Amino acid sequence: MASSTDRIVTVDALRGLASFSVAWFHFTHGNPRFLPSGLLKSTGEYGWLGVSMFFVISGFVIPYALNKAQYEMGQYSHFLAKRIIRLDPPYIADICLILALAYLVPLAPMFQGAPPTYTTMQLLCHLGYVNSLTGKPWVNPVFWSLGIEFQYYLLVGLIFPLLVASSRVLRLVLLATLLVPGLFIAQRSLIFASLPLFVAGILTFQKKIGLLSIHLFAAGLIVVFSVTWFESGLGTAIVVLVTALAIAFLKLRSKLLTWLGTISYSLYLVHVPIGGKVVNLGSRYARGLYSEITVLILAVSASILAAYLLYWAVELPSQRLSSRISYRRPFERISLRVLLKAKKLSA
Repeated sequence: MASSTDRIVTVDALRGLASFSVAWFHFTHGNPRFLPSGLLKSTGEYGWLGVSMFFVISGFVIPYALNKAQYEMGQYSHFLAKRIIRLDPPYIADICLILALAYLVPLAPMFQGAPPTYTTMQLLCHLGYVNSLTGKPWVNPVFWSLGIEFQYYLLVGLIFPLLVASSRVLRLVLLATLLVPGLFIAQRSLIFASLPLFVAGILTFQKKIGLLSIHLFAAGLIVVFSVTWFESGLGTAIVVLVTALAIAFLKLRSKLLTWLGTISYSLYLVHVPIGGKVVNLGSRYARGLYSEITVLILAVSASILAAYLLYWAVELPSQRLSSRISYRRPFERISLRVLLKAKKLSA
């Protein structure tokens, strides 16, 4: 993961926009009893496209970080360890929160509906992000995208040396190959249908570090746009194109979006169990535009507060622990310690 001084401000802003968009979609469309058809409900109609933005961002960020760290194939286990330590603690904490709420909420007098039932196998499948593959329901509906992200991590750690190979033909053939499986395998539980979105991010990474000319970058995005349009629709294709171009050429400086980007992962995790429950409760009493807006404000506020607490208590320590895992080879670490020791003695 890049250090704070190496962060690309546009990526942080886009993360914030993506996470809020997905949350707003679930707040406005997650409960069919809340909000009648109209302007307010329509504001969240396309918020689900924030997931597509996340995939493009990951397509860019992961190889960009690996390149800065001078990653090599022999460090694959280090790479996976860093990702797991970085992402799993907030994910597991969110699962624990969901389970606690699932069994506590039915005790409330105002509760309506049947208590939840979870199986041991269903919960264990979460540890490998394989619920979609095994047909076991996720305890949080947004977790399906984390399963796709994890498949991408498994893949990109293996193919990264080819993404930065000296042969331009090899790099282009690889990217073209990644676009093919999705044309024939439409199963959404597998990464293939989402690969064009990650490829858009990879193209942006190659453009950013000088491996692609502007003309090849444009041609590559046109191909990705066309394949995405064919597989996933025009809306997704437009979002993929705009996200890639924004990362490549824009500097989006927004304190609010950047801050939301900082807690975006935590917000993505908690907005359904926290904000969704606020919406479910509010839908019983909201009558009219002003009361509906109040419910939405409360859902957003509760979700952001919970996300900040999860970020501060779990995600940030996980980031710091993950950053301690070095990609440097043992000889390089020994040399660095010797150099620091010599510097202290000379001082």
